Amino acid sequence: MEDSIGDISSFFNPAGPSTKNLENENGDFMWFQLFIESLLRMSETALLPSRNEFVEFIRQQYHDDVAKLRIVDDLESNYQANQALHWYTRGSFLYVILNKALRQQDYVLLFTLRFFIHDLFYSLLERKQFKQTVITLYRGQALDVAELNNLIKNQGNFISMNSFLSTSRDRSVAHFYAEMAVNSDNIRYHPVLFEIEVNTTRTDTKPFADLKYDSQYSDENEVLFMAGSIFRVVNVKKGSQDDPFWSIKLILCGEEDNQLKEVFKYLKDELDDETDMGSVGKVLYDMGKNEQSEIAFDIDRQHMRIRTNGEFGYPLEGYTPGMYFPEILKESQELAEKLIGKNDDRRLLAMCYNTMGSIYRDYQQYDNALENFSKGLDVLLNFYNQDHLEIAGFHEFISQIYERQEKIQLAIKSSKECLRIRQHLLPEAHPMIAITFRNIGELYNAVDDFDNALAMYDKALKIQLLSSASNHPSIAETYNCIAWVYEQINEFRLALENYTAAFEILRVSYPSNDPLLLQIQEDIDNMKRALS
Repeated sequence: MEDSIGDISSFFNPAGPSTKNLENENGDFMWFQLFIESLLRMSETALLPSRNEFVEFIRQQYHDDVAKLRIVDDLESNYQANQALHWYTRGSFLYVILNKALRQQDYVLLFTLRFFIHDLFYSLLERKQFKQTVITLYRGQALDVAELNNLIKNQGNFISMNSFLSTSRDRSVAHFYAEMAVNSDNIRYHPVLFEIEVNTTRTDTKPFADLKYDSQYSDENEVLFMAGSIFRVVNVKKGSQDDPFWSIKLILCGEEDNQLKEVFKYLKDELDDETDMGSVGKVLYDMGKNEQSEIAFDIDRQHMRIRTNGEFGYPLEGYTPGMYFPEILKESQELAEKLIGKNDDRRLLAMCYNTMGSIYRDYQQYDNALENFSKGLDVLLNFYNQDHLEIAGFHEFISQIYERQEKIQLAIKSSKECLRIRQHLLPEAHPMIAITFRNIGELYNAVDDFDNALAMYDKALKIQLLSSASNHPSIAETYNCIAWVYEQINEFRLALENYTAAFEILRVSYPSNDPLLLQIQEDIDNMKRALS
């Protein structure tokens, strides 16, 4: 029970948070859960290389640490998936590295640990057997003042543990660890004792298991919870003079207790039953983790493959005109000619039109692009004969072409049809709906209809703050759009607030010399001068 809870948790409010920070943490919770889910669904083929990747990483990082190298040699030679819990509890550095990577959300290191996370999950799932319906578990440790205050203000809300969580059936064991963790000279830390109520019959929780027969410390009566386990903070009570420990009561909860459960379920359903590193890269891309997503795609060696999601959302993502377009265009044209008239291949024909439309768009041949997107839309309208997300995707692409041709009213019409379908078929807080609202706002902006533009941007922002990962660049883009409109109508204070919000998000992940960041800083300076 030596792992730490510090910096591993995120809070979310089931009834709707009252502050922006908590709203963002709803999204952080959901997307990190989705990232873990993408690792848990990995096929054996996708998992197989990761143990060797991890072994190589350790040998490079600890090349002069004989003890660690001896353990990693043992891991390379003798590790078996059904022994994952033994490896976690054997007192080696593995659980330390794993939980640190989870706490810090070191995605690249977690890529190499995907075999271990996967095996631990299924080992816990298999071992989840308890005679009692309700059990009480304990955990003792030190918490810094900031983390403790966060728990106090989030009583009644949920906490998601980003790392694996060790607990004990024995209160005295937890008490001992809390005492050991506190340095009396450091007033920043307080001893705390978690009391966790667990209904062992719930089926919607992350798995947990008794490790009595796996741990080298069987007298600790350890129960281990899977990373991503969710708890409700019931209460936080200050200790007395006789017992200075803070008491924190938690109840184990499941995914159904989450405000974003509909969106989360939809996004989970979008994942393949068996994932690979390309699937992980897609999740990270949607989280706004572009650098990490590129690494995942590179690991998967899928850069050369045209990937599509449920509505052709990412055709040719990452490619630039001149790389492979002539070859892909030719192949798509030849395939489309073969498919015309074959009723069984209608959807594949639409995909060919989508690919050709995308290529012509990027070559700025907008008439040809519009022709192919329109053909693809007609094919799908006849194929599905009802609303479908792929149809919405074609309306969006057609709107983009009309916008570039400066036919804004036609663009608005196509975008509104896209929005109608997405609102009909997607959960109301789905990030794709937010993007559609913002796209329509930009079209109104293009014809100086600022009232409608602001209305669309506001709807987009509300969804993004709820369901996007915090500091997602897309949120900054919406703030930037709002700021620009306020600047046009001489509402300089509101413009300054929104430019500043955009800047604060982007500075987290963008280099200081990034052109967009520099432009927003210039806009901020201009607004300050206008207000002076």
